[in-house]
Amino acid sequence: MSFGRRFQVLLSLVLLALTCSVSCAEEVRDTLLKEQDFAAVEKSTARFDRNDLIDIATFTDVEAIDAVQVQRFVARTPYGLPSFLETYQSNGTRAADAIVRVARTYRINPLVLLVFLQIEGGLIGERNYPLPPERVEYVFRCGCLAASKCLPELAGIDRQLECMGRQLRGALEAIAASGATAGGWGPDRTSTTLDGLKVTPKNESTAAIYERIPALRVDEDKGVWIFWNVYTLYATSIDYGGPLGSGGGTGRGIGDACESDGVCGEGNICSTDYPGGYCTKSCTGDCPNSADRPEAFCAQFAEGGYCFVVCNPGAPACRQGYSCSNVRRFGSADNRDAKTVCIPSQ
Repeated sequence: MSFGRRFQVLLSLVLLALTCSVSCAEEVRDTLLKEQDFAAVEKSTARFDRNDLIDIATFTDVEAIDAVQVQRFVARTPYGLPSFLETYQSNGTRAADAIVRVARTYRINPLVLLVFLQIEGGLIGERNYPLPPERVEYVFRCGCLAASKCLPELAGIDRQLECMGRQLRGALEAIAASGATAGGWGPDRTSTTLDGLKVTPKNESTAAIYERIPALRVDEDKGVWIFWNVYTLYATSIDYGGPLGSGGGTGRGIGDACESDGVCGEGNICSTDYPGGYCTKSCTGDCPNSADRPEAFCAQFAEGGYCFVVCNPGAPACRQGYSCSNVRRFGSADNRDAKTVCIPSQ
């Protein structure tokens, strides 16, 4: 082979190598998510089970983290940088406060809401406010009739979270009422995902997640696998191992919705004749209070004194079906000895 011929072959090999270095490289993901969202989580022994994504006690653990811990989480995320949500506010509400308020209103673990903010908008992993604004202000597409036609009254992460919380709670309540969600997902019921795989949810929470994300898609960013992996990442990063009391309870207390006395905490009862049920307890003047829960007040009713959650009439955060009303303390004849509490709307 002549020198010229050898030079041409060598040049062709070099060009091929250079071309392959670009075209044969690992494909870059076209996603809003971070590489950590797809990676195996260090220090975690959890294993993905398509039929058992998260247990119901964990899914409804409203005490998993409080507003202070949420604020700390968005200030120092698992991605090694702060999220813009650290300083973001919508409709006068800080993101951390909106997350915890919605969590307690709809009895959904705040970590679950943080995960949805990431997997549906990539918001936890963004250091600066991302564009276009719709990615933030309509992160869950609530109120959006088309790609760029969204209702102004549903703009803001606080209102989008309210919508998400209502949807998740609605799925759980549908399962409680009929055994399945509107999409047919329910415990011990086999259904087929959008990517053609058979799934038999083990519990209500797994079924509720499939109602929102009806696809599996392991190692991709649009299925339940990414929910599970990001949840594992977040729970591991804050060292959350599940609800206190070996996972049997749901972290509910005064003011939370309920189905029976057993879920309301020691000494509390479930008033099932109130909208969605209401965790309360009888009282004779004072109610037990703790720094990590909303204040409870011993309110006067015809049938006696019962503990109800105190609310701010200027910015009420009562559950759906309840309103912020002034009620006198049980046993007091002084109308000034009263507070505004969340009671069933008339």
